[in-house]
Amino acid sequence: MAMVTECRIPEGTDEAEVKERLRKLCSDVTICSPKEGFFSHYVEQINEQVSENFLHKFGKLKTDEQRILNIWRVKPIHTLKLQSFYRQKSREFSEGRRADGNKAFQNKNYDQALFLYSQAVMRAPHDHGDSLAMAYANRSAVLVHLNHHQLAITDIQLALEAHYPNTLAFKVLDRLGQCHQKLGQYSLTRDAFTRATNALNVAQLDNKKLQTWNKDLTRKLEECEGKNDENSNSGHQPVGEAQVFEGSSAILPNASSAVSIQSSQQAGRFAVVTRSVPAGQVLMAERPYAAILMDNKNGTHCTHCYTRLVAPVPCPTCSGVAFCSPPCRVKALQSYHRWECKFMDLLKGSGVSLNAYLALRVITQHTLDFFKKVRPRLQEPVTLPSTASPHRPNDYMSFYHLAGLDEMRPTRDFFQRSLLASFLLKILQRANYFGPWDDEGPPDKGLGEDEVLVGGLLLRHLQVIQFNAHELSGISFGKSGENFKESKSVFLGLAVYPTVAFCNHSCYPGVTRFFEGSRMVIVTLRPLCPGDLVEENYGPIFTHTTRKERLRKLYSRYWFTCGCMACEGDWPINDHMVDRKILRCQTCHSGLPSINNTNQSHVKCLQCGASTNTVAALKTLHQAQKLYDCGTKLLEDVRREEAITAFVRYMDTALKVVVPPLREIHLAMQALRVLVGARGTIHTPPEKKQ
Repeated sequence: MAMVTECRIPEGTDEAEVKERLRKLCSDVTICSPKEGFFSHYVEQINEQVSENFLHKFGKLKTDEQRILNIWRVKPIHTLKLQSFYRQKSREFSEGRRADGNKAFQNKNYDQALFLYSQAVMRAPHDHGDSLAMAYANRSAVLVHLNHHQLAITDIQLALEAHYPNTLAFKVLDRLGQCHQKLGQYSLTRDAFTRATNALNVAQLDNKKLQTWNKDLTRKLEECEGKNDENSNSGHQPVGEAQVFEGSSAILPNASSAVSIQSSQQAGRFAVVTRSVPAGQVLMAERPYAAILMDNKNGTHCTHCYTRLVAPVPCPTCSGVAFCSPPCRVKALQSYHRWECKFMDLLKGSGVSLNAYLALRVITQHTLDFFKKVRPRLQEPVTLPSTASPHRPNDYMSFYHLAGLDEMRPTRDFFQRSLLASFLLKILQRANYFGPWDDEGPPDKGLGEDEVLVGGLLLRHLQVIQFNAHELSGISFGKSGENFKESKSVFLGLAVYPTVAFCNHSCYPGVTRFFEGSRMVIVTLRPLCPGDLVEENYGPIFTHTTRKERLRKLYSRYWFTCGCMACEGDWPINDHMVDRKILRCQTCHSGLPSINNTNQSHVKCLQCGASTNTVAALKTLHQAQKLYDCGTKLLEDVRREEAITAFVRYMDTALKVVVPPLREIHLAMQALRVLVGARGTIHTPPEKKQ
């Protein structure tokens, strides 16, 4: 939470005032950057021109639509001139990069050639010339050398679709056949070589070269004659998705049947387990309702599925986003990117937060008609999922009804978020989301009914996302391969998971997460008992951060005072933790008094009066120690799944007989977090230090 450390607060400031200052600072950062872009300056200018009387009246407004209508009447907000701004295509740039790629290819610097050819692909115009087709074709050659045969096939197909010259088609069709042959796809191999042979009819070759090519292709066809297609996976079976513990819930389809949702006035809606769940079990697995990739990852990861890019496929119009494949591109162009395409660089230059991008994405991934149909449902009350009305995580209302804490939001914060919502609304207008936009018309033209609706929804999104967005992460193993001890989570983007959002915070969390693509998987770190909350960690964890720091960070970022076990007990951080074992009562599960006599075989619980056999408990703890040592050794040997099994067995065994805090338990939990996180399927290079 860098925004906290950057705040300079004089020593001796009252703690309540410190928290409020930090809360304002953290809230402001979820609107826009205070240092980068033009939007923060725009807000400052508007603030200077708005009277306290206006703000007082604004603070009495009850609905987000009313706030949008009122903000739209503030004349100064329309002084900001908006127009499309995006990185356009350039044939000159593309052909220059392709020429550089050719030199790298000739020098057998294939990685550099791939990078340069990809730049040529990204910047090549799609509506005229052959620079795009040539860039695809050249990149397919280097992909073959790098053994990316399937990607080479895609590039060749794209080159042909982009009108690769007929006189040269025999070359790429021959390469296509070689790729299919490498993959054991002999029927496609024969088809490609046959097409290459036919393409020789229009090739501009002299007789000698023509005869050589004909002879070579005839030989290749004969070699694959009669061969049957091999397994396309080449022996590599696809990895299955993680399955939830004891099957999915009929009420919460993205959660285990052991999970239910409860509510209280203080905590809102929250997830609990209804029966005992061992450590290492999957409690939730969910794809996001909406997600957005960080701007600085647009050149390295797919805009749609977030996978690491090898041979990026471009948008036909802009050069600011990339896709891993044509299918991902089609899905994006058919939904959100058609509206966002020409305004991506405007958003980047504005300095608005990633929250704002995500608020906009929730709109652009749907049509206007979708929201017009949703409108009658916006007044529906929030209810707990039930057999009669199960949770529907893909339903917009499941996102809309997540906590926005509007009852706690200061007027000034509402005002600034309304300014941001109006800015995003102006972008949608100019993207023709509501129909053709007249650039010559007055910018302060009154809002239509549909625009008021969407403007109000944008404002609602900005409130919900502030408290319910999760990081979407990749995993980096550093330079030493899959060394889990060196692995780190790499921030890729922001997403909202409607079911996972029911997990409250604990500084001593019971679960951790990993990502299968954008699918978030929630795994238990320790055994949970019936009635236990499913608690994840929102950032500050007790082993590394003092109670005072944690309370400050959580209040400033999430507007609540943490009352978890670690905070209530003021547990020490790792460096100050005493290596003292407190045995657990086997009847009521509370901590037992210390053993004063080493010959003492039983201890009476001060809470329930029951007696616990300490000899048996210490024997169990000794068995747990062996599991811990085993897990540590397996971690060192980079045997991930075996190490997970050992640490899971340790957690289940140790927590039967001792109560936390205990250094060994928390080290085991940290090891599990690292190991489980390494199951993530989005691998990415380590981030460069700034």
